[in-house]
Amino acid sequence: MHSAMIIDCHVHLNNYDETRTRSVHEMADELFTQMEEAGIDHAIVLSSYTANAHRPHIDELVAAVGDDPRISLVEGLRWRYDQERTDLFRMEERIRAKQVKGIKLYPGYDHYAINDPSLESVFRIAAKYDVPVMIHTGDTYSAHAKVRHAHPLLVDDVAVDFPDVRFLMCHLGNPWFQDCAQVLYKNDNVYADISGLTLGDFEYEFERYIMQRVRDMIVYMGQPGRQLLFGTDWPLAGMKSYVRFLEGMEVSEEDREQIAWKTAAGLFGIEVETR
Repeated sequence: MHSAMIIDCHVHLNNYDETRTRSVHEMADELFTQMEEAGIDHAIVLSSYTANAHRPHIDELVAAVGDDPRISLVEGLRWRYDQERTDLFRMEERIRAKQVKGIKLYPGYDHYAINDPSLESVFRIAAKYDVPVMIHTGDTYSAHAKVRHAHPLLVDDVAVDFPDVRFLMCHLGNPWFQDCAQVLYKNDNVYADISGLTLGDFEYEFERYIMQRVRDMIVYMGQPGRQLLFGTDWPLAGMKSYVRFLEGMEVSEEDREQIAWKTAAGLFGIEVETR
């Protein structure tokens, strides 16, 4: 059954085709086309851990799509990359002004672990303004990333140390699904999205494999509607294929609605009107 609404909590306007430069406006136009075709009502757009001609800075995203009611923005943190660190004062100003509704961390890609003590100031800002902290967990798109930094069990450290912060593990910790399930089961302040589990569209056999991993997680964690969120990782993953994946999940219709949009709306403070 189709949900009354769908919020895609994990979208980028990055241009991953390094041979072709596409503007943030071109990527946004393509995003809106894909959202309409897939029946997705709202998208949470994440900026990256670096900014260049292919990956727009958060300021570019604010200028381009910040006022669009179909979009919410999350600011990606630059912490250990080859550029200057994110200015936490400016990030706090954007959060205070409600230009962004969350913070995204890229452990693994940015060569730090989520339990690095230097991140305490970031978590304090998140707690102060009650915005969620999204965390890349599991496999990486880049061969230069260090996957051990992105293990979901490290999220348990910060969930315990910062109980007033709501953390969202991206990609279910793939391939450490069971470890992700344990962190969710144990910590009420931790959530997870189902994004980025494939590149492009799901192929039949791989979709069956991933669906079984998700079923196992749900049996273990027990509260899919409260802690799981729908997300795609577009443009790396196909939106229509992901909506079919959502519809194929063996959960109650109440839980499906929670996963599709209700949990995301509450977590990110998104005001929505259902269809």
